[in-house]
Amino acid sequence: MAAIPSQLTSLDFFEIKESIRSYLRTRKEFTDYDFEGSSASYLIDILAYNTYYTAFNANMALNEAFLETATVRDNIVRLAKQLNYTPRSIKAPRACVKLLAQTSVGLSGTSYPEFATLRKGDVFVADNDFDSYTFALTQDIQVPVDSGTGLATFDNVLVYQGNLLTYNYTVDYTKRQDFIIPDEKVDTGLLTVDISPTEQSSETDTYSPATNVTNADGTSRIYYLEETDDMRYRLVFGDGSIGRKLIDGEYITISYVSTDGVEANGARGFNFIGNVVDSDLRVVSPNAISLTTKDAAQDGEDRETSLSVKFRAPRAYATQNRAVTENDFEHIVSEIYPQAASVTAFGGEKLNPPIYGKVYVAIRPKTGTKLNATTKQKIKKDLLKYSIASIEPVIIDPTIFYVLPKSYVYYNGNDTALTGAQLGTKILQGIDAFNKNGATNRFGNRIDGSKFGAMIDNADNAISGNVTQMTLGQNLDKFAFGQVFTQCLDFGNPLYDPSGYSGTPDDDDNGTGGKCKPSFSVVKSGTFYATGYTEDLVNLTLSDGSTSAQVSTPGISTSTTNQVLVPVNIRDDGRGNLILVTVRDETELTLNPSVGSVNYGTGQVCVGPVAIQGTPDGTTRLPIQVLPAGGSISVPPGVDPTIFNPQVNPIDYTINDVSIPTFDPNNFNGYNYGDTSGINIIDYPSDTFEYPVSESCF
Repeated sequence: MAAIPSQLTSLDFFEIKESIRSYLRTRKEFTDYDFEGSSASYLIDILAYNTYYTAFNANMALNEAFLETATVRDNIVRLAKQLNYTPRSIKAPRACVKLLAQTSVGLSGTSYPEFATLRKGDVFVADNDFDSYTFALTQDIQVPVDSGTGLATFDNVLVYQGNLLTYNYTVDYTKRQDFIIPDEKVDTGLLTVDISPTEQSSETDTYSPATNVTNADGTSRIYYLEETDDMRYRLVFGDGSIGRKLIDGEYITISYVSTDGVEANGARGFNFIGNVVDSDLRVVSPNAISLTTKDAAQDGEDRETSLSVKFRAPRAYATQNRAVTENDFEHIVSEIYPQAASVTAFGGEKLNPPIYGKVYVAIRPKTGTKLNATTKQKIKKDLLKYSIASIEPVIIDPTIFYVLPKSYVYYNGNDTALTGAQLGTKILQGIDAFNKNGATNRFGNRIDGSKFGAMIDNADNAISGNVTQMTLGQNLDKFAFGQVFTQCLDFGNPLYDPSGYSGTPDDDDNGTGGKCKPSFSVVKSGTFYATGYTEDLVNLTLSDGSTSAQVSTPGISTSTTNQVLVPVNIRDDGRGNLILVTVRDETELTLNPSVGSVNYGTGQVCVGPVAIQGTPDGTTRLPIQVLPAGGSISVPPGVDPTIFNPQVNPIDYTINDVSIPTFDPNNFNGYNYGDTSGINIIDYPSDTFEYPVSESCF
């Protein structure tokens, strides 16, 4: 039997074409036939093209049948629907304002109205760069009027960017109906569904989105959401068994906010365009209304991407509305608290010492770094509905790892028109994107130095390479000024151990022990003032004839008034001990040889006993910075890392004759650059590590 083409399912056109030729050569009719120089080559091309298209379509059709390989959003959404997953809609930015309305004396002519109402709907217009955005109020707000001044105060008013719209349906079982929200920019989190017996009826029932069908029966006022093919959302109501079934002729009112999403983030400078009505149904004049912006528009998001749907849908299905595994807790918390930027959960058995029967959930919100006690309690209460009876969830604040990279970047100045400063700015923009893209899944993960270095190399074609060292920072914050304390910080990564490297002979060994003092430290603190360490003051005559105080003698403890506190730092001595030091005339003086310890193998740094009298910024926070042993950072449970204050130094190697630096343990700076200045890996940190703290009403 003659052979048949063997590559008809190949996705390479030339392989298919050659397969057809090979097949034809097996036929005696085409023996010694010149396929290249004859018109038959055109027929072979047509057959190859047809086979290629058929194979491609078959491959794509099969790929689209599976969630992992699907690429078309409509197909991804359909497959996610089988897992009971609804993609997240676009999210409206929210803002917080305070509004004061001056009402007039009531109809009686002797007293002010009893209350005032801020009507729902489009109430504000705000600017962001060159665009204006409308902000809506989803519900009426009613406040009492001050009987003495007639002033109505609407404080902490949350408004959402977009237009508040309504759409109606009348239930008609004589035809097949789809209750579709006619707007692809709807924020489903602000959706309100009301159902009345008839269009004219004033009686309404408000339906809620279905979250757990195990608690639903035939009378439950619930609805389900599905994304349709055109990225709009469809409402699905109950069938009488799971959720109430609608009755023919009922009137559905859908209220929703149509928003621009992330584009409106940052909008501020609000102007009032709504209505305030007093209890006598009189409209308060816009001239009698003053407005204060408390929080600019923020938290707006684009709709969930196809990649996110493919990642989250299987995990939502695995959770099955119960919290058993750590992943279950993480997913459920992200659903019940959408304001979480990242969530991690871990069992108490992972703690030292272990605590059994508890699951710790660390949450970093999208605004700020910590949740208030009320929010934590609410999340815990909601989470208890899903957790098994013997497990207690505990909501905690994450431990923040501040990753401080310092990079020396080598580039060819002949390959770019950018200056070193401009190239540095471009690299910093790439670092910002790297930090932002990985922020949501960095809990319990790692920051790979190789990926970070590759990201810098890819920032510009002129870059030939870089040397990057990452250090870690945390704050000591469990102390009060003037009180002796001990606090341990766990950095969760092995630290570089300098004890095995030789340096200068150690004085206290008297030259007999063969020991040498390590020449560099891997743990350093910020500057502070230690209780009990003061210095004398002497008068110094200035050029204008006035006198001032000058420090002359360090390290003297005294109670006289002619004394000031000594600025000091803590560092390790390279042997696992923390020492208290100060600097005079460019010489380091040791004030106390034992103020704590460091475990290089585990990364635990314990400071104390010591008493801190004050800090330069006046806060009870002292930065501690360490040098990890490896080029990558491991992220322990409950730790949220952020890349903080990166330093980038571009070097044009066509101008500066420099060699690639090598690690030199005998050099205090860590790296040996020959004639160039080395990377000062662990300078004394000058600022405390913290996010900006704002008094938000969210």
